[in-house]
Amino acid sequence: MVEQPSRRARLRELAESVPFWWYSIDLGDDVVTPGEKPADWLAIELEALHLPDLQGRTVLDIGAWDGFMSFEAERRGASRVVALDHYVWALDLPEQQRYWHECRRLGVAPQPYHELPRLWHPETLPGKAGFDTAKAALNSNVESIVADFMEMDVESLGTFDVVLYLGVLYHVEAPIEALRRVYTVTGELAIIATQAVVVPGFEHIALWEFFGSSELNADVSNWWAPNEKALHDLCSSAGFRELETTAVLPLGDWEQLGRQDLRRCAIVVHARK
Repeated sequence: MVEQPSRRARLRELAESVPFWWYSIDLGDDVVTPGEKPADWLAIELEALHLPDLQGRTVLDIGAWDGFMSFEAERRGASRVVALDHYVWALDLPEQQRYWHECRRLGVAPQPYHELPRLWHPETLPGKAGFDTAKAALNSNVESIVADFMEMDVESLGTFDVVLYLGVLYHVEAPIEALRRVYTVTGELAIIATQAVVVPGFEHIALWEFFGSSELNADVSNWWAPNEKALHDLCSSAGFRELETTAVLPLGDWEQLGRQDLRRCAIVVHARK
């Protein structure tokens, strides 16, 4: 009689079948995907988001990647969760990572990833493997939509009680248009998390740092970093009425950044209609 592999062994095999994970996702039976973001840091990020009670509510996760936040919303009782992504899902992520590391080693800026045929495969979506694998392993009902949020007809999405716009804003070329689109699909609350800056002594002025190449994290897909006032003003300009900063997280040791007048951080804002 051939012994069937245990559930834990099957989950481990599933996790190992994906060549690159960004998130560390608990698949059950002590099997956690080997994400670039470790579980302890994700726990800090989750706490910083101050998620509301999601029981029976609808959630849209824009820029879902492997779906960590989507599956977490489902775990917390959301009645419907939609994971939306396009850019990451269209990338050959292991090849993109090799290219990124090589550019860093050589001290050169990467070319835009979508301009390199060896990296960009929107027809086969190799970067969606993590999401699809985690969804299967978790027996999840999270829906996926493959679309460019900045190009699609966002009204076709309808509205969601809670919209997650996490780690996306600094990747878009037109941030005010992005937040207007987020406003359109938000029924009650949008949670916005972004790379940001603190400029001591200028907190009362709305400031944006612009990255014309790969100055931020050696990543050519990064464009902007606002300070807290700029982010609040942007949300207000997009239509949101009630704004609250729920967290400001330092990125690395602020005293070791080499520029005492500019400190990098991550900001989380709750924006209500």
